[in-house]
Amino acid sequence: MDALKTKRKSLRTSFTTTANKLKECLAKKEDAKDGDKLRAVKSQLQDKFLRLDEIQNKISSLLLENNETAAEYESDFQAAEDYRDNFLELKSKIETLLNKDFGSFLESPPELDVIYARERKVIFSPKDRTADNEQRSTETLLTNLPSEHEIYLKTIMIRLRNRDKEVCARALLDDGSQRSYIEKNLAAELFLSPSGREIFSQGLFGGGISPASEHKRYMVNVESLNRKYSTPLSLLEQQKICSTLPRIHDRKLLSELSSRGIKLTDVGRDSPPIRVLLGADILGSILTGRIEEDQDKQMVLGLSWDVISDELSCKLPSNIDCTQGKPVTKRVLLSVINSV
Repeated sequence: MDALKTKRKSLRTSFTTTANKLKECLAKKEDAKDGDKLRAVKSQLQDKFLRLDEIQNKISSLLLENNETAAEYESDFQAAEDYRDNFLELKSKIETLLNKDFGSFLESPPELDVIYARERKVIFSPKDRTADNEQRSTETLLTNLPSEHEIYLKTIMIRLRNRDKEVCARALLDDGSQRSYIEKNLAAELFLSPSGREIFSQGLFGGGISPASEHKRYMVNVESLNRKYSTPLSLLEQQKICSTLPRIHDRKLLSELSSRGIKLTDVGRDSPPIRVLLGADILGSILTGRIEEDQDKQMVLGLSWDVISDELSCKLPSNIDCTQGKPVTKRVLLSVINSV
């Protein structure tokens, strides 16, 4: 414990020195415009904080394990949070400067009333910006228009338990996500204590990348509603999982599934928020691999990915001959497409 505290003291001193250096850069107008310098100091600060945070997590765990030092944990935790808040505040300021529009970043004089858009080679003045905003609003409305047929994603109801505290919540099964998440408010409701922290960016639809941010990691027991299945999962904290997703309420579909011994847990006409996302890092260990097809609809061509064996298989129409175990070649796929 003493050795860890000595190491932490040195890292805190080094972190404070770099943080003060960064504050000086932000205070000087010339340095604040130097993107390369800001990135360099930001990298130094982030490196020191990550090493400091690693030591802090070890010290916090030791303090909690020992009854004699449990009282010390609160003051020690608060001091650590002050360093974390300082780091996140400075990181946010740097990212704001680096991501800021070039024209406003240089504080262009009033007579320079046109700038080049970063993503479109268009020159516009303030009055044109109003029209641009209206176009963006229209685009947003169009993307939010309801589709002709309701589409259901893979959602389930699960029970999350932490000691004596239990909460039932909707979860989205998304094998397109590399990580699994829990809503920040849900983690607070369960009184979860972070087992670690990660700082990373997230890839967005369309190729965008979000600014790097910190996510706390929690261990929580996830159970089926009937309590027949239970497993501990490691989930990352996220402010909000996703927008509203509909529940299945098609009686015919529910009846058909029930006749096959399948009972869905997330049904109804209301749409509670999604509070947990189970990604590819977890789904492979909890899915059974069983697939049921809708007998009312003929499947012409389909690709199926088995997340357990990590194999891609092709389902072909009856008029296409494909020997079992034979590799699916480009020629076979083209013949399938021509037959559709």
